[in-house]
Amino acid sequence: MGVKELTRNYNEAKTTIKYLEKRYGKKIYNLTIDGQKELQRLIILDHNKDDLKRMLRRIKSDIEIAKDTQSINVLPFNFFMVMIGTLGSASIGTMSFLFILINSLYNKYLETIDLSNVEVSELTNFIDFTSILRLMIIVICIPFLVILVIWGFEHKKLTSNVDKRYFIFILLEECLEFHNNISQQVEPTNRY
Repeated sequence: MGVKELTRNYNEAKTTIKYLEKRYGKKIYNLTIDGQKELQRLIILDHNKDDLKRMLRRIKSDIEIAKDTQSINVLPFNFFMVMIGTLGSASIGTMSFLFILINSLYNKYLETIDLSNVEVSELTNFIDFTSILRLMIIVICIPFLVILVIWGFEHKKLTSNVDKRYFIFILLEECLEFHNNISQQVEPTNRY
């Protein structure tokens, strides 16, 4: 197993977030205000103003892409609404068909026979709808649950990435704002 090499130069990085996470650790999102100020100072000392501007532009573009693809995150809700209406209509149609079938059977075959209410009740109990209703509920619920679970994981992943992007965006804006003050306080050194 080889040792994973840490990217020290921003120009060698693939994404800004991964670069900052590898360089300063993944705990950069859980820092206190003082910790964030120290992180800003380190970022300013390690990068020139052009690198900070480039990072900020890339983070802005990542945020814009996330905003543009946000509508994809809402599609499961649209799917649920259509499916609820469709399955509701189908189940009402199925139940209506069954009741019409039973009514026509009673009218056709039992109309000529004189039956008491108890005998009709026993005939009605003979036809069991619970298996049909259970099957309808299972067919309706399983796809909804599967889609809901998949959507939940995707939504959590997408929102956590958006939160990280906004955090980095604000951090880099503040770095650019304080760049001149901090870089003048420290003697210039070889940054790479």
